[in-house]
Amino acid sequence: MGQLCVATDSSRAYYLITSRLRRARMNFRSVVPGEAGIEDCDIVLTTRQEAGRFADEDAIAIEDLDENPLVMKAQVLARVDGAGRELVIGIDPGSRIGLAVFYAGAGLGFHTFNSRASLYKTIFGLVRRVPNSRCIVKIGNGSRELASKLASDIGRTLTGVTIEIVNEEGTSARKVRFGSLPKDQSAAARIAFRKGAPYRAT
Repeated sequence: MGQLCVATDSSRAYYLITSRLRRARMNFRSVVPGEAGIEDCDIVLTTRQEAGRFADEDAIAIEDLDENPLVMKAQVLARVDGAGRELVIGIDPGSRIGLAVFYAGAGLGFHTFNSRASLYKTIFGLVRRVPNSRCIVKIGNGSRELASKLASDIGRTLTGVTIEIVNEEGTSARKVRFGSLPKDQSAAARIAFRKGAPYRAT
């Protein structure tokens, strides 16, 4: 991702913007509007009222970004790297459901859910609001009944989404790449990078 900068004269807006960026775990640089250094920014995050001051830069108004940190991060990535990237979602089914989301190869976020309803709310919001050329949902087969239920529910709600059932053997083992994540989330991340069998409703 290119250089993301925050530029605003409003202290209140600055706090709002930087707080949301930190929640989304996004790196940024603070610059003063009108001063040297702003030309090095690939994207300037500011307010809608001030966006017109940055005609020579690619400015985004914070008011135009989604409140959901995952969606917001993808929206910024789409502006920096170009829209139409692949959205990949990995799911580790179980009593605690692990979720891993990748956009254009970059990790957007990792979560654990205690209910299908909470999982669905997050996934449906992401797919509908993140600009993507293709969305693939990969579901581990450790709990076949739950995997089938998740695939069926997601497939009925989201048209045009590719769903795969993935052999999750070995995904729970601690490995360096995702070793810092909780078990459910690291398993979901590994599932996201495995090739699965296309799900077809019966």
